[in-house]
Amino acid sequence: MTTNKGPLAGIRVLDMTEHMAGPFGTMIFADMGAEVIKVERPGRGDSTRGMGDGSERNPFFRYISRNKKSVTLNYKEPEGKALFLELVKTVDILWENYRPSVMPRAGLGYEDLKKVNPGLIYCQSSGLGYDGPLSHRGGFDLIAQGMGGIMHVTGEPDGPPTSVGLPITDLGTGMFSAHGVLAALYQREKTGEGCLIETSLLETAIGLSSWTSAGYLADPEKKEPTRQGSRHRQNAPYQRFETKDGYIMIGAGNQKIWARAAEALGHPEWVDDPRWPSSANRVKNREPLEAAITEVLSTNTTDHWVGVLEAAGVPCGPVYNYAQMFADPQVQHRGMVVTAHDDELGEVAHIRSPIKMTGAKSGGGGVAVRTVAPKLGQHNAEVFGSVGVSADKLAELKAKGII
Repeated sequence: MTTNKGPLAGIRVLDMTEHMAGPFGTMIFADMGAEVIKVERPGRGDSTRGMGDGSERNPFFRYISRNKKSVTLNYKEPEGKALFLELVKTVDILWENYRPSVMPRAGLGYEDLKKVNPGLIYCQSSGLGYDGPLSHRGGFDLIAQGMGGIMHVTGEPDGPPTSVGLPITDLGTGMFSAHGVLAALYQREKTGEGCLIETSLLETAIGLSSWTSAGYLADPEKKEPTRQGSRHRQNAPYQRFETKDGYIMIGAGNQKIWARAAEALGHPEWVDDPRWPSSANRVKNREPLEAAITEVLSTNTTDHWVGVLEAAGVPCGPVYNYAQMFADPQVQHRGMVVTAHDDELGEVAHIRSPIKMTGAKSGGGGVAVRTVAPKLGQHNAEVFGSVGVSADKLAELKAKGII
C-alpha cells in the first residue's frame, strides 16, 4: 500500500457502472488518485461480487474495484433520489453504463443533472450506442467483438470466426472513456462547463480496427480482410512459429531484419530466393517460407532460438503461459504484480497499472494500488456524512432499504 495521493487527487467520481467496461474506466481514475465512489444496490451490490468463488470480494471484483469506495443506495425511491442528487452536487464526474433509457427515465440523465451541477462531466457507455435503430439492445463484449469485425479477422484461415481471449472491447471502451473524461476535465479548466461523453462497445471494436479498416475502406472490392492466425497482414515472417518445446514470435518487419533472421537461422541464401525477395513476395508465398523456417526452429528450444535471434538483432520473444509470464525476469523487475493490505484478506496481489509517472515526491505523481476493493456499503457513513447525513438518519434509511 502507498500513501501517495496520485495526480488526480481531489477529483471526485460517482461510479454507477457494472461489469467491466465502465468499472475499468473508473479503476483507471482510482489508480490515478481520484476519489471514486461506487454506488451499489442495497443488499446485493455489483453483479461482479457474485463471480468466481462467490465471495463478496472475489478476485474479479477485487481487480476492478480496487482503490474505490462503496456506498449502497436505491436512487429510485424519493428519499434515495434526493440523497443521490446531493452527492451529484459534490462530484466532478458521473460515470454510468446502463441501457440508454435507464437514467433519463429516472430523471437522472445528463440534461437533468447539469441543472444541479453545471460543471458535471457525465460519461455514459453502452453496448451499441445511445441512438440509432439498434440502440435499445443490450451489449456485451463478445457481441461487440462479433458485430465490430474483430471475430471476423481472428483465428486461423481455415477456422471459424474467433473471439479474442480477453474482453478487449470492454477494456478498450473503459480506456477511451477515461481519455474522454480527462479531456473534458482539461476543457472545463478553460470554460468552467461540464459536458456529456458517450462511448460504446461497438464503436470501440470498430475504432480499434485501425489498419484493417483503413485497407478495406481504401478498396472495399479487393480488401475484405481474412483471418491470418498469428500472421501480420503486411509483413512476413512476422508471426508465431513452433519450436522443439513451444512457440516463438518472430518479427522480421523489414528487409534488413529479414536478412539478419535468415542468416541467424543458418540460411543466408533465403534472402536471394526468387520466392522471397521482398515483404510483398514473402506474404504472397507464406506457406513455403513458414515450412522452411519451422523446419529449422523445430531442431531446438524456444529459449535457444530467442537467444540466437536476439543476438542477431531480430525482434523476437517466447509465447508464454501465465506462469511463465509472471516468472519472467523482466516482468518481475518492472514490478507488474503489487500488493495491497487488507485486515481481512491479508496481502492481496494485484496487477499494477501499466502507467508509471514521476513526481511522486511532490505529491503530483504516482499511479498505484492503494487499497483493496471495498466491502459492500463500507463507506456509507463517510460519503453520506460528507453531504450532511447524520448517523441516525443513515440508520433510518438503512431500515427502509434505501441504503
